[in-house]
Amino acid sequence: MFLFCKINWLFAKFPLLLHKDNKKSNEKMTRNAQPALVRAFFASFAEGILSAEAERMGGEVEMTPQSVKQVMLNHYEEISHHFFDIMFYPLALLHYNTAEELIDILRSPEVAPTLKAREDLFLHVCRTEEAHEDMVTEYRRNFSALLGGRVMTLDDFFDGFPEGYLEEGGADYTREIRVLTQVVVRSFFAGRKVAAAEGMGGSNQICLYRLLLDTMQCLLHTAPVDMSDETDLTEAFLTVCRGEENMMVMMQTMQEELSATTTAAT
Repeated sequence: MFLFCKINWLFAKFPLLLHKDNKKSNEKMTRNAQPALVRAFFASFAEGILSAEAERMGGEVEMTPQSVKQVMLNHYEEISHHFFDIMFYPLALLHYNTAEELIDILRSPEVAPTLKAREDLFLHVCRTEEAHEDMVTEYRRNFSALLGGRVMTLDDFFDGFPEGYLEEGGADYTREIRVLTQVVVRSFFAGRKVAAAEGMGGSNQICLYRLLLDTMQCLLHTAPVDMSDETDLTEAFLTVCRGEENMMVMMQTMQEELSATTTAAT
């Protein structure tokens, strides 16, 4: 009963879940999407915590092995909790076309008795056993990186897949771009909340820009994007987003999430 209450709460919390504009079927979901979202959660959650701690220290965010390991020590148990709360919605959005479809599966006589813990839900949210195994693999890869004192690098992310597996993104990735942007913003502020940060400091948007430039490469590219130090911010986003249309989707979604976060905090 608790799990179904939790599911209903998640659907209510994210009213855009599986709405009528979700036209792309799960069969056409880019292979990059799920692993990109998992990495986005870990990178953004960790930076949210580190940015809050850096503010208390009067400095900038510094992803040193010591600071990342300290995050693990202080917030070890909270990572899985926030992963479930934040990632349930995006994974469902990627794998299903309607909320009713997923709910019917979870409430079916074959599935409902097997749901003993919230982790059991992920097998069905990911829709197939293969997708669930891939999600678990990426979770462990990212978690292991944090245990080693670092957020998984772009090189390590791309090196984890055989050549030809990942796909180059294009114009028809509105759904994935929106969902990844939501994961970045929500995970970042969840990390800040865990670290008991106060207020919506101006440095937050800088952190989010950096995270989006980083994580969008995982979604829309097959290798890290090579940019010079002279590349300005707009040009950098146009490059990683593969065009103005995708960039505008990302920016609009970020502003929507920031507005929602500000409203929730008041």
